[in-house]
Amino acid sequence: MLHEPNDVLSGRQILVVEDERMIALDLQDILEEWGCLVLGPVGTAAEGLDLVAHTLPDCAVLDVHLNGGTSEPVAAALQASNRPYLVLTAYRRGHLSGALLDAPLLSKPFDEKKLGKVLRSLLIDSMRG
Repeated sequence: MLHEPNDVLSGRQILVVEDERMIALDLQDILEEWGCLVLGPVGTAAEGLDLVAHTLPDCAVLDVHLNGGTSEPVAAALQASNRPYLVLTAYRRGHLSGALLDAPLLSKPFDEKKLGKVLRSLLIDSMRG
């Protein structure tokens, strides 16, 4: 999917927290094709929290289960900063907890068009803030 010149995604900093390397790289390629600036990808909550603290992304894509933990602390930090995020996982909503419950959910394997639609919607809603 190519982005429009005035696309809301162009130039936006999108944090990617995903521990499966191939999925992370695929997300990075797609987001960069849309004109996004990708933060990461990172594979742990600690790395994600560090990026949130130092760069405050415009939006984030979070896998649920990461090496040695979950992305719930990252979701909570984003929520506290009023930054939008979505959850990308193979798990159903019933397996989510805390701040992860409040986010839009996309299932793996993900559909590129749905990903773009949800990201655009989150960013537009955050601009209306």
